[in-house]
Amino acid sequence: MYSDMVNVFHQNGHRVFPMAPADSQENKSFVSTEEGIDVLRIKTLDVFSKNKFIKGFANILLSNQFKKGYNRFWKKNKIDLIIVATPSVMFAGFVSYLKKYTGAKVLLMQKDIFPQNAVDLGLMKKDGLTYNFFKKNEVKLLSEADYIGCTSPGNIAYLLKHYDFLKNKKVELLYNSTKLLEFSSDKNIRTKYHLGHKFIVVFGGNMGKPQQLENVLSLAKKCSVYEDVKFLIIGTGTEVEELKREAGKMQLHNLQFVDKVPREEYFQLLSNCNIGLISLHQNFTVPNTPMKLNDYLNAEIPVLASIDRGNDLGILLEKNSMGKFAYADAPDDLFSAFKELYEDKSKCHELGQNGKKFCLENLSADKSYETILEIIKDV
Repeated sequence: MYSDMVNVFHQNGHRVFPMAPADSQENKSFVSTEEGIDVLRIKTLDVFSKNKFIKGFANILLSNQFKKGYNRFWKKNKIDLIIVATPSVMFAGFVSYLKKYTGAKVLLMQKDIFPQNAVDLGLMKKDGLTYNFFKKNEVKLLSEADYIGCTSPGNIAYLLKHYDFLKNKKVELLYNSTKLLEFSSDKNIRTKYHLGHKFIVVFGGNMGKPQQLENVLSLAKKCSVYEDVKFLIIGTGTEVEELKREAGKMQLHNLQFVDKVPREEYFQLLSNCNIGLISLHQNFTVPNTPMKLNDYLNAEIPVLASIDRGNDLGILLEKNSMGKFAYADAPDDLFSAFKELYEDKSKCHELGQNGKKFCLENLSADKSYETILEIIKDV
């Protein structure tokens, strides 16, 4: 998502200075040229670790590590606009420093509302020491932002309701976006992944506690009455092994797990599936728009979503006729929504086409670039 955005700014004639973590095996920060762009790779701990303690500690150190790298390599560069995204809120200190030093404006792309989402999942106690530490950084980052781009109207409403000081800021709609890939009609990929002529329900992406994957297994169990339905589960995460064990206990023979797929092949695979599945935990109280939505819509397949009751993703799907949804605390409703799609193949195709249209009009990196320029037009 972010590399695509950097490339679009670069292609439109802007000087860009992207900073990102280096590979965890690197022992120092360095500048590398990637797709014709200089990228400052910062030596960090493993910010993507499956161990939540290592990941948490790595994020705490980010601000100082980025500040040190910036001062060493890029301090002389003139900066007009700072673009930062959540997660992580731990960039607050660095953004504050960078803003004061350069006099630049700050655009915050608000992707996740943390630490509240961790509280929702029981990973953190509200008003505890850890919560208060991250909350302080979240508020600081929001305060430093001159502009805030949110992924949905519900996300905007949540921020304005819970953070009074944002009412005087420019909070705008800025969808998740990527470079949209074109698909070929190569059907050999169905053979490669042993899909045959099955009706494929695909779940792609991270598999952790936020996804409430027991609902995916529950749906697969109910769908076992259909001999031609198969679930394709693609990705990695903290819950993968537990998911496999539970699927074995439930004797689910209509599931296939795939760990990793190259990006372009992944998109090609999606285009040969019939339904794209989204699953979010029922305890979430913050609106969240998963990135996998873009992938499914771009692949021209309808979306079936199991979401928390505070999420407006269902409204987006139904308003634009791109799929069906049910609430995560009502798994029987999810099966009913699946049956509507499965039993009406022409409707299924129509929803996929509508999703593709919405994707082309709203979810490309080029569209986000145009939206950002509109948001910051007074700079």
